[in-house]
Amino acid sequence: MICFDHVIFSRSDRMILNDISFEINSTERVAILGGSGEGKTTILRLILRLLVPDSGRIIIDGEDITGKPEQQLRVVRRKFSIVFQDGALFDSLTVKENVAFYLREYTSLNEIEIDKRVRELLSFVDVENAIDLMPEELSGGMLRRVAIARSLAAQSPKMFLYDEPTSDLDPLSAAKIRNLILDLDGNRRGFIVVTHEIRDALKLGNRFLFIKHGKILFDGNKEKFINTDIPELLEFLENS
Repeated sequence: MICFDHVIFSRSDRMILNDISFEINSTERVAILGGSGEGKTTILRLILRLLVPDSGRIIIDGEDITGKPEQQLRVVRRKFSIVFQDGALFDSLTVKENVAFYLREYTSLNEIEIDKRVRELLSFVDVENAIDLMPEELSGGMLRRVAIARSLAAQSPKMFLYDEPTSDLDPLSAAKIRNLILDLDGNRRGFIVVTHEIRDALKLGNRFLFIKHGKILFDGNKEKFINTDIPELLEFLENS
């Protein structure tokens, strides 16, 4: 489904991704690991064409999206459901209105149907009791779960994208988010999770990519990941 073909991306004078290539299909559970600033989140933004590579191609479902104009990207982006690290909720809207926003934007549901769908989604992520709260009133874990509910509201994505989904959460909240991600994957839709948390990666992934200095230094399964002899990855694992 996703193909990066010799992608190079830099910001100012700094090389972020240096000639990387990989393919990921829509049913894989992929963990992308690396230190801060190594380009993990950049990969997610490139998949959605929120960023444009300096060179190389990004192909989604066999279609090269690298040079597509903005007005043609809506269909591509709706193939994915993304949850960014900060949740990216609208601060001025309640939980209900945040989830309802995309239902009003992208569906023809009436208000009664929207209310029912919002409650179903919030119940699924176990935050229906927060329906009338503002984002500032939510804990970090609740914010992430509401963000997941909102990302599901207006689409049936082929694949989920998660950016540091358990960052700064307490252990119980982090476990709930991991279990929710796996529950969604039970619908036979894969995901890419960007993380620096080894526990998240091992719990969620069955394929692992490790990035350092703009290069993919490791791409393999859990057994090879755990038993790696790559010095940079060993150092990362020992210090995480």
